[in-house]
Amino acid sequence: MISFIRNENMKIYKRKRTWVMIAIVLLYVLVQIVNLKTAGSGTTSDNWRAQLEQENVQFSKEAANPDALKIEIKQAEKRTMLNQYYLDQNIPPSTNAWSFVVSQVRNIIFTTSLISVIIAGEIVSAEFVSGTIKLLLTRSASRTKIYLSKYIAAILFGLSLSAASILVSILLGGFVFGFDGLVDSYFYVKDQAVREVPTLQALLAGYVLNIPFLLITITLAFMISAAFRSTTFSIVISLLVSMTGFSIAIAMDGWAWTKYFVFSHTDLTPFLYGNPSVDGLTLGFSLIFIVLHLAVMHLISYPLFVKCDVS
Repeated sequence: MISFIRNENMKIYKRKRTWVMIAIVLLYVLVQIVNLKTAGSGTTSDNWRAQLEQENVQFSKEAANPDALKIEIKQAEKRTMLNQYYLDQNIPPSTNAWSFVVSQVRNIIFTTSLISVIIAGEIVSAEFVSGTIKLLLTRSASRTKIYLSKYIAAILFGLSLSAASILVSILLGGFVFGFDGLVDSYFYVKDQAVREVPTLQALLAGYVLNIPFLLITITLAFMISAAFRSTTFSIVISLLVSMTGFSIAIAMDGWAWTKYFVFSHTDLTPFLYGNPSVDGLTLGFSLIFIVLHLAVMHLISYPLFVKCDVS
């Protein structure tokens, strides 16, 4: 099995378009750093207290807006509590490499997931289009082993790209904002109270707890690729579903029906560093819901791949 996974990884990384897509992720990180720097958010001004007080006034107006979405009200209330905590504790907010990456880890994994969707969307179908699938099936390996090796290779690519992007973000962020702050605390709001954890812990947790989005999107693309054997169809549909699902999960955050919307379970950080978007929602329910979706997708794609006719 390991040799098959290694072979699939070689196929992925020898393609020039793979490196082009990796460069796009790095460009995204650089753009986020430039935007933050040009906005002046990377430095602490002398009148930071007045700025925070002014922000709180604006957040109060946003929360009181009758047309505001639940997520907007929730974010405004959270930011108000954090700002007030900084004022009470005399902690001037600042941006460094570590705080930058903690704030961007969800967006980084979202971006790397979209790139991974392209890889997963062609990892099976491209073999059928080029005819190389016949060479694989004539070897001694079973179709199950081929199926698993391709899926594992796609997942490993996504995980590796996400981890590498986070490391690059730390390096680039460090050059721009400085590397100080690793021992600082990460502040968050949970149960209407401001709490804190080590920044490194928040960073690692943010990476691990956002992996479900990566798994769902890659498995979706892989399912369509294995079931329909069309590269274009699998990539386009998977990208469309992933981006739409991500947007809906953010915009509709807090609505009761989102408890049964899988993309509302792909960011598990609120269970540790916040509160679940829906009252009564538990980490166990979210994990089971995600596993069920992954299982259903494999139950669709695996039989179709195993029984497909390549003559």
